[in-house]
Amino acid sequence: MFKPNRAKQQGAMMLITVTLLLLLTSTIIVYSARVSLVKHRVSLNTQNKVTAENMAALGNFRLLSQISQQPQQELPKLNMLIEGQGQYSAEMKSLQTERFSHQMRVIKISTTGTSEDHLANIEVSQHIIAYPLIRSLPKAALIVGKSISIENKLKLIANPNGAGIGLPLSLWTSDKIDITTLDLITCQLYEYINGECESSPLSKGQQKNGDIVDNPKDFPKDIFAYLTNLPVKYRTQLLDEADKVISHCEDLNNLSSGLIWVKGDCKLSKETTVGTTERPVMLIIANGNLVFSENSGVQGIVLMLKPFDSILAAHIEVNGPALIEGALIASESISFNNLPLTIKYDAVVLDNFRQSPSNWRIALVPNSWRNF
Repeated sequence: MFKPNRAKQQGAMMLITVTLLLLLTSTIIVYSARVSLVKHRVSLNTQNKVTAENMAALGNFRLLSQISQQPQQELPKLNMLIEGQGQYSAEMKSLQTERFSHQMRVIKISTTGTSEDHLANIEVSQHIIAYPLIRSLPKAALIVGKSISIENKLKLIANPNGAGIGLPLSLWTSDKIDITTLDLITCQLYEYINGECESSPLSKGQQKNGDIVDNPKDFPKDIFAYLTNLPVKYRTQLLDEADKVISHCEDLNNLSSGLIWVKGDCKLSKETTVGTTERPVMLIIANGNLVFSENSGVQGIVLMLKPFDSILAAHIEVNGPALIEGALIASESISFNNLPLTIKYDAVVLDNFRQSPSNWRIALVPNSWRNF
C-alpha cells in the first residue's frame, strides 16, 4: 500500500496554514480599513455638523447685532463666506404690531450655516421682540402731574395738533390753573419764529385759551407709566436700561444722546446744548433739580421725576437764556424761578428720539429657537 511522504504532508499543511493566515490577515486589514473609513466619515460628518452649526450661530449673532443697532429697519439678507470654515446666510421677517395700544415689533430670524465642503447644512430660526422704552410721546410742551409755580417768565410754544387735528396744546396738567397767578405766555410756532409771541399769544395774563388743558378727566394718574408703560414704583427697571447713569451734568454736551438718568441735581454747563435734533436725549432727573446756565439747553425730553405723591416740587432754575426743544414733563409738582425759560414743542426732535436705537431694546422670545 502506498504511503505519502511525511515531509511532503507537513509542507502541504504548512502551506495551507500560511495561506489561511494570509487570508485572515488580509480580511482583518480590509475590515480595519473599512472601520477606519467609517470612523473617518463619522468624524468628518461630526466636524461638518459642528462647522455648519458654528456658521449658523455666527450669522444669527451678526444679524441680531445689526437689529439691535437698527431695530426699526428692515435689514437686507446677510451672506458671508469665511475661507477655511464655511458660510452662512441670515435673513429677517418682521411684523409691526400693537399690544395694549403700544407699538412693538415681532421679528423672525432665519439662518442657514454650511460647512466648507458643502456636505452639512444647518437651519436655525429664532423670534425676538423689539420694543420702545418710551411708549407714549408727550403731546404738550409742558406736562405737569400736579401744581405749577412760576416766578419767572415761562414761554411755551404749542404742539399744533396736541388737542386734536388743528387744536394746539401748550400745557397739560392735572391741577386747575389760574393763569392770572402765573407769569406764563403761550403761542404758536409761526409767531415764535417771527418774534410775535408777545403780540399774538394763545394764552397770556388774563387770557386763557384751549391750548391750556387743566384738570381733565383723562389725565393720567401716573405720568411715568403714561410715558413708559411702567408704574413709577418700578422705575428702577428703566434705570437698568439707561445708556448712561450719572450724578451730575457738567460733562453733557451736543454729543450726548440716548437715555440719560441723573441721580440728583443736574446743572448744565454754560453755552452748552445737550443732544441734537438728529440725536436727541431723554434726560431723567430723579429726585433732583435742573439748573440752566447762560445759553444752555436741551434737545429731547426732560423728565423731572419725583416719588409718587411727593410733597416736594421739582425745581428749575434759569440763570441766562435757556431753551428746551422737545418737551418737559414733571411727574409731580414743579416750580420755575430766576430768568425766563422757553420750552418749544418739537415734533421732529421727539419723533427722532422715538425712532432712535436708544429708545428701542430687543428681547429673545423664550422657547422660540428651532433647528428643525
